[in-house]
Amino acid sequence: MNCETCQLKELEVEPREIKDVLRCVLHTIFFHRTLSLVRPKDVDCDFFEITYVQCGLPELEKEVDEKIDQFVVWVKKHPNRSTQVCLSFFDDKNKHPSWFGNKTERIYWEQWFINLHVISPKRHGKSHSSKALTNIGGNFIKYFFTIFTMISSVSHYGHM
Repeated sequence: MNCETCQLKELEVEPREIKDVLRCVLHTIFFHRTLSLVRPKDVDCDFFEITYVQCGLPELEKEVDEKIDQFVVWVKKHPNRSTQVCLSFFDDKNKHPSWFGNKTERIYWEQWFINLHVISPKRHGKSHSSKALTNIGGNFIKYFFTIFTMISSVSHYGHM
């Protein structure tokens, strides 16, 4: 089985924006990849004038937040770098039993690579300057159009 790869362009973000950006991107992908019954939940970003939709699954929200928190800790130890977050979708396949027990194999069918360049915080107070907000907001909107285009063109959608 081929694994579909979705490579997203790099976004330039400040450390304080990482959580909002990743929550927004990850939940958008999860929402469009979930085939189970969900209760859509609108969420407003803290740093951007964008509203996105979550699946309304508390265990998924908790897992996403935990992984983002781990990533933020890593970024604090490695500042001013380009980084990548990978979101993978896979099926577990049981291998044939052997003397050493049953083993499962992950068959990846889709991977999303979210590229971030984390930059030093700018010294402009609590809120973004209008130019900075326009730049990240404009890039963010283009980013979502890319995500929606990729979601609609991926051929492995039925494997979830």
